[in-house]
Amino acid sequence: MRQTVAFALAVAVAAGLVAQPALGAGSQGAGAISGTAVKEAKKPFPNYSVQARNVVAGTVGASVPLDPQGNFALTGMDQSKYLVELLDPKGKVVCTEGPFDLTQQPTKTGVELRCGNPAAWWLLAAAGAAGITAGVVANGPASPAR
Repeated sequence: MRQTVAFALAVAVAAGLVAQPALGAGSQGAGAISGTAVKEAKKPFPNYSVQARNVVAGTVGASVPLDPQGNFALTGMDQSKYLVELLDPKGKVVCTEGPFDLTQQPTKTGVELRCGNPAAWWLLAAAGAAGITAGVVANGPASPAR
């Protein structure tokens, strides 16, 4: 009886170890964002690059130079939320688009980087307003003694 239980337990553990990489492969490195930056980048386009910044971690998930037509394809990213940033030849951020939630839609195509789009600024403003509100709530209202 003990040998049967031990054998069944060993088989279950081995099966779990074998299946684990296959289960994780669906979420890690499966995300992709592609689009164009022809309206914002100047020729030669390959001097510019595009990177995806993970909104949660703040790290860069992927980075590629633009192709000669001004297009990009960021692939092999973890499924998370990303801002897409256009970088000039000196590495300075020119424009930001997003956020794009790759947990809901693992592949996002047709992204068009445009500097006139204030979406990223709204995101930053909302984060700043939340920080100010948290500070006021934590300190309470000003009293006459202050």
